[in-house]
Amino acid sequence: MVIQTYFAQVKTLVDEYTAASFVLEASVNFDIRPGNQGYLAGSMTFLDNSALYFKEFIDIAGEAIDKLMYSYHYQDAAHQLIFRYDNARHQPPLASAEHKHLPEDVITTPAPTLADNINRNCCNSGLGVTMEFIGPFTEDEPLGQ
Repeated sequence: MVIQTYFAQVKTLVDEYTAASFVLEASVNFDIRPGNQGYLAGSMTFLDNSALYFKEFIDIAGEAIDKLMYSYHYQDAAHQLIFRYDNARHQPPLASAEHKHLPEDVITTPAPTLADNINRNCCNSGLGVTMEFIGPFTEDEPLGQ
């Protein structure tokens, strides 16, 4: 896979949700870097004015997609943290680089895909709606994994 293919998959995902009635606005920007690497950053604002901000620094080798850096930050309309998945270093160090910030805690957990963040986390956090993404990804081959 090349970085342009991954970016096209992310764009398709964001475009699918942009058309949904529970998404007020969405945007994503892509930056191709040397060595089949890339950086993407975007946001989605939902009907209840909650927002998901996401960014990934990706390295692709063959079919393997390595998220060198990622953050999926979801906040409510008052800009209060609901959750943030990231792999940023902490002091003191956490048990795992991959973790999830909650309003009162930080827990170790693997990184979800961008589609998982939208489907299982944002869309089910009080909006009362869900949307199953229909596209080139399956549960066996999720976006970004």
